[in-house]
Amino acid sequence: MTSTGRIRIGAAALVAVVALGTLGFVVLEHAGFLEALYMVVITISTVGFREVVPLSGTGRVLTIALIIVGVGTLFFTATAVLEMAVESISERRRAQMEQKTKRLTDHTIICGWGRVGKGVWEIHQERKIPCAVIERERSAADRAREAGALVVEGDATHDETLELGGIRKARALVAAVNSDSDNLVIVLSARALHSDLIVVARASDMEAEHKLLLAGADRAVSPQRVGARRLASLVIQPELADFIDLIASQGPVEYRVQRVPVHEGCGIAGRSLKDAAIRERSGAMVLAVEHAATGDLNFNPDPDLVLVPGDVLIGVGVPGQLERLVNACGG
Repeated sequence: MTSTGRIRIGAAALVAVVALGTLGFVVLEHAGFLEALYMVVITISTVGFREVVPLSGTGRVLTIALIIVGVGTLFFTATAVLEMAVESISERRRAQMEQKTKRLTDHTIICGWGRVGKGVWEIHQERKIPCAVIERERSAADRAREAGALVVEGDATHDETLELGGIRKARALVAAVNSDSDNLVIVLSARALHSDLIVVARASDMEAEHKLLLAGADRAVSPQRVGARRLASLVIQPELADFIDLIASQGPVEYRVQRVPVHEGCGIAGRSLKDAAIRERSGAMVLAVEHAATGDLNFNPDPDLVLVPGDVLIGVGVPGQLERLVNACGG
């Protein structure tokens, strides 16, 4: 039942209590109408004013009944009014959030405000990347709003909720709810609504990872496996772990890794890495080359490697350097 319906029931019950109580004092205590109404009001409001009508034993029983029923009815009605006020404020806030979400472009949609979803949002905030959070649970949605997130309250497995999150204008989606089955539905829905969307999903195990990839996710990640690999790398290859931290973290110098395709007709197509002078022209460093013909990834490529259209360079550098690398590759 809605809060409006509860208010109507409470108001009707309150009117009935006042009417019956007034009638009771008139009949049982032979009070005048105004005196009887006054007695009912001071009784159910518990203000404790002086009685204007001497009460018999029956009148006292009526007063006790009025206190129990009247105060309960008054409390029920007041609670319903308060709930309606809170709902009105929440609806207004939700409408404002939806308007802000509609203005987003090239943003990330984060489905689920758990530990994983919150962590993804925090990294986006550090990088100043726009994002919207979709959360089904009211309490979790409220916590997300308190943190400053742009929240769409609803079920991310429903297409209309993803539409409210601006999925058709989004750049990426992270399915990070706790249920593998829900993440699977989210991936299927997201891929159907936006075929070019980058979709990354959380998985509980390797079987779930495989199913999510089959459903259309670009990447499926198990937080437990990632954590285990991270701990192992800190023990086995701490230098590599430090390098990855440098790339992934937001420090004084913001390094990034980016995939840059080599386009037909660009200045470096058909030339070797040495002749292309990528480092000198852009400042970015090429870590690897993904070959167009085989899809193989060639780390630390030979300077004499000839680049062909369709190859993908894995470059590292600050945003300005990577932008120059994209321009050099005809992007």
